[in-house]
Amino acid sequence: MTDMPEVDNPYKHCQLAQQHELASDFRRAESEFKAAIRAADALPIAEYKHHFQTNLAQQHAVAHAAENFDHDHNLSSLEQLESAYHELIALPFLTRMQLAGFYARHEAIPEAKDACDEAFRTGLDSIVKENPAIFSIYKRAEDLHRHLSDILGPENVEKIFNSNFDKLDVNKDGFVNEAELKRAQLDITVGAETQQVIRYLLHNYLDVEKASNDEFGLEISGITKADVHNYEGNSSARWKRMKKKN
Repeated sequence: MTDMPEVDNPYKHCQLAQQHELASDFRRAESEFKAAIRAADALPIAEYKHHFQTNLAQQHAVAHAAENFDHDHNLSSLEQLESAYHELIALPFLTRMQLAGFYARHEAIPEAKDACDEAFRTGLDSIVKENPAIFSIYKRAEDLHRHLSDILGPENVEKIFNSNFDKLDVNKDGFVNEAELKRAQLDITVGAETQQVIRYLLHNYLDVEKASNDEFGLEISGITKADVHNYEGNSSARWKRMKKKN
């Protein structure tokens, strides 16, 4: 194979980030995770793909195996090399998801969601989508992204809830209770954006329900428009972010 240009190593930054995180040095960990993203974005991905797709990498592995007179090693080398190339090509996506996971572990939920959004905007190259390991990571990333979206909800939760309130309040008692929200999840006439709000309200149900003092005694009848208004009014202060440097 021809020599690759010297590039910054994303793996080095990821390892340093993990070490800093274990040492509870979260600011340096965050910095190294971000450095890993920059290094991944600077990789000569097009050249890696060219080597892989023109069989130069496979030929290199076959020649190495032939020199060692080891057919099993030949197969192993090919599979390992293919996996290594796939991972390299996927690094712009994978490093962003590592940053998202770091934020999520430390409950910096808005930042985790932002990193997830950026990862999915970056996407995966079609050449790696059939790799089982990377596909598995991609599916877990989708789960994390969905979970974060359910926690945070869309930006216009109150507007969507109010416009759908009469439909959600099936028994017309002025409250939308948990059973009514779950019923709406099975209603095919409820649109995708409203379904996202429903998942958000179910995820935060108890906190939303007690956001305003609009019931006699215990707050157990369900969610009102006032509850959602008050809960969303405090949304900016609800989630912590990574502390800024002094």
